[in-house]
Amino acid sequence: MGEDAKVTSEETRLAKLVNQRFEDNQISSTPKIQRVPLFWRQNPDFYKYCIPKMISFGPIHHHNENLKKQGQHLKSQWASLYIEEYSKLPLYNGNKQKAANYLYGVVRDNIGELKKLFAEDVVDGYSDEELIWMLFEDGCSLLYYMDHVDHQCPEALKLKLDQLMYIWRDILLLENQLPVKLLQLLSKTQGADMEYLLPNFMSMGEAKRCGMTMITITDTPKRIHILDYARWFYVDRDIRESIPTQNGGNNNQMPLLPDTTTFWQTYKNIRDLKKSGIKVIKVKDDDDDDQTWMWHNVSFTSGWFSGKLTLPVFVYNDVTPYFFRNFIAYEMCPDFRNSFECCCFFSFMDSLVDDGEDVKELRLAGVIQNLLGSDEELAQFLNDIGHDLPTKMFNQVYTTNAVAFSKKYIQVRGQIQQHFSSKWRAFLAQQLSTYFDAPWSLLAFLAAVAGLILTALQTWYTIHPKI
Repeated sequence: MGEDAKVTSEETRLAKLVNQRFEDNQISSTPKIQRVPLFWRQNPDFYKYCIPKMISFGPIHHHNENLKKQGQHLKSQWASLYIEEYSKLPLYNGNKQKAANYLYGVVRDNIGELKKLFAEDVVDGYSDEELIWMLFEDGCSLLYYMDHVDHQCPEALKLKLDQLMYIWRDILLLENQLPVKLLQLLSKTQGADMEYLLPNFMSMGEAKRCGMTMITITDTPKRIHILDYARWFYVDRDIRESIPTQNGGNNNQMPLLPDTTTFWQTYKNIRDLKKSGIKVIKVKDDDDDDQTWMWHNVSFTSGWFSGKLTLPVFVYNDVTPYFFRNFIAYEMCPDFRNSFECCCFFSFMDSLVDDGEDVKELRLAGVIQNLLGSDEELAQFLNDIGHDLPTKMFNQVYTTNAVAFSKKYIQVRGQIQQHFSSKWRAFLAQQLSTYFDAPWSLLAFLAAVAGLILTALQTWYTIHPKI
């Protein structure tokens, strides 16, 4: 009997194996709200930037007692204030209880659809009643925060400035997201005001102070959550929707220069490029301000005597380590189809920066604004964040149609290497750097040349005087 049972078990397992289908693991076009991928959770130096410090939203950190002590009373207050504002709509005539009943009922009636927007392991263990109350209270409180956030007036949310900033940072974390669908259901205009609330949140109240009431975003797909919306601002409009297709192709092919796919990189950092006559400049902001920080704005131009590397602006402050690590974690979520825009950018920056001296060169060029810490600290951040990026594997010398965005960086790196490896350009750059590194050196050289010319002319006229 034991032997028969073993055979039956093996047959069952084999039958299950041969009947597996890729459709069971198909990547979704609408990623679910989920935990940071296990790969990064196993790295404590990375994951500590993905854990909320003051307040939780949604089910992942809902049971964290420290967050409950600090943030639960704030969420309850904001939810109550939001319901009070909602009750002022003509339909409710100031009746807060009626407004509360309606909003709670909206979540209850849509709980089946809302649950599908979270990964199964995230909502596992919660009853529908628990989820309904959690999403109702968290959704109302988040909408109130988004509408009233203002770093010029934190008192509007009953907060000090430091609390306002920490909570704003927590709201952007991957494991602290609520579906935009939930916010649309609870919003005062059934979702139309999200085009105002999202920019107002990202600008920390600047939109409201400037009198903005609505922003129409017509060229973007539906945003999944706030972190997804924040990431959208850094992605090129022409590339951001070039999501890899199911067969591994891409809708937006980016041609490469000849022989740039298998080059041997010999430069190490910005200082090496400077020695070869390559100058770093920031993207011009006189045409379109929202282009200055977009990751795709990397280009290289090679001249006879020098080269020009153009980079987007990068601001480093106390939010930066959290902000971009959560972008990276989001891009690596298994159900999020994307072109690894953030990962590609930081792989490229890591290839340019070794230490604080490289950061200093970028800072003096206006590319980096370091608002916190030393240049060495920022270099360490770029090196640390670049170590385990997936783009380290396919953004060096290998190209793939599955990640068209990485091709841009490979192309630029190939152009830089082609310029850098030119011996005569390196020689000219070295001579210019050695002998003409200061304005007075050039003036002295020009004066000497002028003196030689005048002396030659004087000698010529002495030998050949006019008759």
